[in-house]
Amino acid sequence: MQLDKANRKLKEYEEKAEKAEKASKMKSLFLANMSHEIRTPLNAIEGFSRVMVETDSQEDRMNYMEIIESNNNRLLSLVNEILDLSRVENGEITIKKEPTDLNYLMKSIKQLFKFRCPETVSLTWNKPASPVSMETDANRITQVFSNLISNALKHTPKGVISFGYELLSDTQEIRFFVKDTGTGIDPKFIEHIFDAYASQDAEQQRGFGLGLALCRIIVEKMGGTIEVDSTLGKGSIFTFTLPFSGSISGVAVTTRSNNMRTLRVNNPVNQEALKTVLVVEDEESNYELIRIVLQKRYNLIHARNGIEAVTMNEEEHPDIILMDVRMPEMDGLDATRIIKEVNNKVPIIILSAYAFPENIREAKAAGCDEFMAKPFNVEDLIEKINHFIGS
Repeated sequence: MQLDKANRKLKEYEEKAEKAEKASKMKSLFLANMSHEIRTPLNAIEGFSRVMVETDSQEDRMNYMEIIESNNNRLLSLVNEILDLSRVENGEITIKKEPTDLNYLMKSIKQLFKFRCPETVSLTWNKPASPVSMETDANRITQVFSNLISNALKHTPKGVISFGYELLSDTQEIRFFVKDTGTGIDPKFIEHIFDAYASQDAEQQRGFGLGLALCRIIVEKMGGTIEVDSTLGKGSIFTFTLPFSGSISGVAVTTRSNNMRTLRVNNPVNQEALKTVLVVEDEESNYELIRIVLQKRYNLIHARNGIEAVTMNEEEHPDIILMDVRMPEMDGLDATRIIKEVNNKVPIIILSAYAFPENIREAKAAGCDEFMAKPFNVEDLIEKINHFIGS
């Protein structure tokens, strides 16, 4: 009995000692990594401040100022991270969400690395067709990207590093990625790549053992997951997936809890049995959003102006029409009048950024059955369609 009690106590002491050792090592690795990250923007700030004073070109001065401002913002963020050291050690970091233009954020991240990439490495970001705004912590996203791109640079002496994001098809999640054509990762390190104490870099004093561990802590704190896929000698791709709440091309999309409406379609029916929705929209990004949301629920056909809408209505006989107003060739109101003369029974929902009372009255006078102002909520659009023709 006494022996069992003593063994339990011994095990508790060993666990506490191991935890203390890990905390100490995390602090050392963190400070080493931050020292490197602080010196990098300081170098750009100091260098371009001198260059800016000596240049006579106003255009060059503005470019240098943007670089200085970008690095200054990054430096401020890093200082805040260092002050959060004790919280990071325990995984207790603060996430402050606010509307964030992801394209602007991606440009800022590229700017941070503009002068850190050697001539043999090309850094590119994949710009999506539809601009996305997300409720998220821009500083934390930047921190994760900074660590992942820095890691990629360490292992890519020449080649391409690409990064960016993509909204997943159900619009409930968004995936960010950093892909390189570097040396890749030995399979024996993959399982522990996000552990600060078993990292390939940590043993070699290269400063990124903690960086990947911090990425995991941040991503998981934000409700997401992070993973890596790598082939030795060919390169790696790091991806982290987060819940999405925000807007696409100005159209609101929100992540709903299980007891509320959701955009997800788990078991879509046979495509041939789906009802047909004619989407009349000249902006490709706006159509792309509607396509992503509705493609598993309905059969979609696309017209790019009023003339095409009139023709496709006669040929395809859609069950409902989503009609933009301002378009080339023929606007949506004229197209609505013609379509309603031919077939008064087909429901038409006007989707328009012109949402003053007189605009709504004009749309109703043209014969539309419903008017939705842009930006509109995607769930509300699904509900309106379901009201007219069912799911």
